Amino acid sequence: MKITTEIIMVDGEECIHCPVCGRLVQLFDVCECNWENTGETNIDGGPNKMTLAEAKEAYAKGLEIY
Repeated sequence: MKITTEIIMVDGEECIHCPVCGRLVQLFDVCECNWENTGETNIDGGPNKMTLAEAKEAYAKGLEIY
């Protein structure tokens, strides 16, 4: 499952809204919720041990994202 989000420029840095919590975060950066953004297209696998769906569910329940 692919989720593509809009790139937003902030002070010359490319940012997106975290697909898990919605915070603004730089591309390829780790969000405050602990989701590691994999770029404009966040895919399951990669650096995150949880799938995007699992991370969204955990965030909604107040659980740790890993």
